[in-house]
Amino acid sequence: MTDIINTALEAGIFKMLISSLQAADLADSLRSSGPFTVFAPDDEAFARLPKDTYESLLKDVPKLKAVLMYHVVAGKLTVDEIGQMNTIKTIQGQEVKIDAHKWHLHMNPKINDANITSKDIVADNGMIHVLNRVLMPNMELTCPVDGMGFITMEALDAHTKMGHTVEKVPEPMPNADVMPVIEKAPEITPVVEQPTTVEKSPEPMPSMEVMPEVVAPVTEKQLEGAFEIICDAGGKFRFHLKAANGQIIVVSQSYGTKESAIKGIASIKKNALVAKIADFTTAQVKMPESTHKAGIVQDPIFEIQCNATDKYRFHLKAGNGQIIAVSQSYLTRQSAEKGIASVKKNAPTAKIIDQTVTAA
Repeated sequence: MTDIINTALEAGIFKMLISSLQAADLADSLRSSGPFTVFAPDDEAFARLPKDTYESLLKDVPKLKAVLMYHVVAGKLTVDEIGQMNTIKTIQGQEVKIDAHKWHLHMNPKINDANITSKDIVADNGMIHVLNRVLMPNMELTCPVDGMGFITMEALDAHTKMGHTVEKVPEPMPNADVMPVIEKAPEITPVVEQPTTVEKSPEPMPSMEVMPEVVAPVTEKQLEGAFEIICDAGGKFRFHLKAANGQIIVVSQSYGTKESAIKGIASIKKNALVAKIADFTTAQVKMPESTHKAGIVQDPIFEIQCNATDKYRFHLKAGNGQIIAVSQSYLTRQSAEKGIASVKKNAPTAKIIDQTVTAA
C-alpha cells in the first residue's frame, strides 16, 4: 500500500487532479502521515467543468488551493461513517453537505451535488472516494490570498485583519474513526472506571473496508467487554465498544462533552439487550419512513442495511429514533447478525474506560 498521491497515480484516472495538486503545492501534504479523506474528482469530472475553467484555476493559485482543499477532510473516513453525517468540515475551512437519504436504495451518499462513484480506496495515510464532479467552495467567503474559507463573513474579516498569513494544510485528526457531532443522548450517567495505565493517543480504528467474520463467543474465563472513551484532536469525545477479545464492534458519534458521551454509553447499555432487529437488506423490504414523533418513545431497534457493494452494516437506534451506535462493514448478513449478538452480549455488562485523562 502507498500514500494517497501514489495510490491516485496508480489508479490512472486522476491525472488532472494530481496536476492541480502539484500546481498548488499541495501534493507533498497529501504524502504526509495524515490521515486524510479525499473526495477525488476523476478526469471525467474535471472535463465536465465549464470551458476554460480548469486552465483559469491553474493560473490562480489561491483559488486553486481553495478548490482542492475543499475536497480534503481530516481523518480516515469510510462511506459507512460518512453516511451517518449531514455535513463535514474540510481543511479549507468550509463544509460540504452529505446526502445519504437514498442509501437504502443501494446508492452511495452524495457530496454537495456530486455522486460518489467509487469508494473506500485505502491508502497508507488515508482514504479516497471518487467523485463525478468537482466541488466548488463559496468563494465569497474565501480569502483571495491563501484560499482559506470560512462559514461567516465575520470570520473572514477577522482572518483578513490578521494580514492574510498563508496557512499550511491543517494537521488532521490522529484517528480514522471520526464521527459527526450529535449531542442528543438519553438519561443515566454511570460511574466511569479509570484505567491504571493509559495510552498516550487513542487507539486507531481497524481497517474499515470489510469486517471479518465475528469471532467465536467469549467464554466465562475471558475478560468482559469494554467501552473506551477517547478524545480527538478537535476536542470532541467519542467511544467504541470492544468485545472481550479486543475486537471493536461498534463506534459512537462524536460528542461535545465527555458527559454526553457517557450518557451515550448508558443509552446503549439500556437499549441493546431489548432492541429488536429489522432487516432492510432484501429487495422486498423497503426502508420505512420515520414514525418517531416528539414526545413518543418507541422500541429501540437494530437496523441491518446493505450498501451498493453488497456489504452489510447495522446501527442501533434508541426509542427516540436517534442513532447511538454504528457498526463497520461485514461480508455477509449473517456476520452482521453475529455483530448484533456481540453488542447484546457485551454492552450491558461492559466496563467503561476513560482514555481521555491524559488529555486533561
